[in-house]
Amino acid sequence: MSAERTTRRAYNKVYLPNGRVVTQCVVVTDADGQILDCYPLDGEQPFVEWIGGTMDLRT
Repeated sequence: MSAERTTRRAYNKVYLPNGRVVTQCVVVTDADGQILDCYPLDGEQPFVEWIGGTMDLRT
């Protein structure tokens, strides 16, 4: 892959594949939409787009 371009989006609630639910969560994806990371949102962060709503990663 060429230069990594990541996107950070925050959601109210994220359902993880292991069944855990994380609230106020940032999901980091690469240019192809593959999930690279998921971590709790801790205050205002640069370059994070607030989406709101729910993301389900259990599929």
